[in-house]
Amino acid sequence: EMCIRDRYSDANAGDWANFDDIELVPGRATLSVLGADISSLNKSEDLGGVYRTEKCKERDALRLLSSEGVNWARLRVWVDPADGYHDKDELLQMAKRFEQSGMQLLVDLHYSDTWADPAHQTKPAAWEDYTFDELKQAVYEYTYDVCLDLKQQDTEPAMIQIGNELNSGMLWPDGHTWDPPNWDNLAQLLTAGYDAVKDCSPETDVMLHLADGGDNDLYRWWFDEITARDVQFDVIGVSYYSYWHGSLADLQYNLNDITARYGKDVIVVETAYPFTLADDDGWENIISRKGDLTAGYPATPEGQAAMLRDVMSIVRAVPDGRGLGIMYWDATWTAVPGNGWDPADPSSGNAWENQALFDYDDCALPALNEFKP
Repeated sequence: EMCIRDRYSDANAGDWANFDDIELVPGRATLSVLGADISSLNKSEDLGGVYRTEKCKERDALRLLSSEGVNWARLRVWVDPADGYHDKDELLQMAKRFEQSGMQLLVDLHYSDTWADPAHQTKPAAWEDYTFDELKQAVYEYTYDVCLDLKQQDTEPAMIQIGNELNSGMLWPDGHTWDPPNWDNLAQLLTAGYDAVKDCSPETDVMLHLADGGDNDLYRWWFDEITARDVQFDVIGVSYYSYWHGSLADLQYNLNDITARYGKDVIVVETAYPFTLADDDGWENIISRKGDLTAGYPATPEGQAAMLRDVMSIVRAVPDGRGLGIMYWDATWTAVPGNGWDPADPSSGNAWENQALFDYDDCALPALNEFKP
């Protein structure tokens, strides 16, 4: 597997290009995790969303994705969301469909009623007045309950992540990492989640997940603090969006370093790229200008596929087979009225449809071909 670090050419087809400082890295031929976050899918379908093959024939979305090689599905779970989607009941429903489609399940527990990320880690409303000991117990009981319900319907999850993009901690302010940080509290909350998973299902792996996948200083800082407190986990999850998180070389350096430093496997559990800068729902997209793009990767179907292919190559090349795979985020979030970003506002739009794996005619994009073994 050859990874060209931070080099690209805009030469025409058939032209010669010369590169220096090429690094040849031995890697695995295949990735075991070829996944997609498809948290938007159930609500999309309920509101009339459809999905089509590359030749634009309508087809069940999960069967389509599976036929293209997608073998893992990731689903976010909120405690008590305003619109009734992305909760435990939906998870249980979708887990049965994943099982029928031959996909393994990664459960993304946000421990919030809405989005959790480095800028937002709001407690569920039902937990707001808990003491810290009560909060730890709530994390344990909620995690165990979600896991057990999945197990009892014979859809035992392959992996559960304790929190989402935990750069700044979780369940603010009790588990935050800003100055002065509450590392001891955060460690106890993460341990409560880990213990719950293993008490319910010892075979289920536990992931800890950060954003900013090209920032090695961040990962060393965070995981050094967590491992010093003997927090247990099985897999490191990384978000990497090239227009925010540094170069592909930065990603490669970070993945290679953290897998060796902590002795853990890694998954790029969120990545995506636009196939167009055009808009499909009148709601401005997060990436909407040419200046937002990564050099060498145009906002075209081919540019989207190239970015995904190159991220996959970097994960394949992680030494000792520690790079398990990738998950594309949110592959099915097309522009369907009512399926916007704000669960409390049905009129909110989708700022992501130009990064889905389906175009504005709902037809599968070439990037889906990258999942084929």
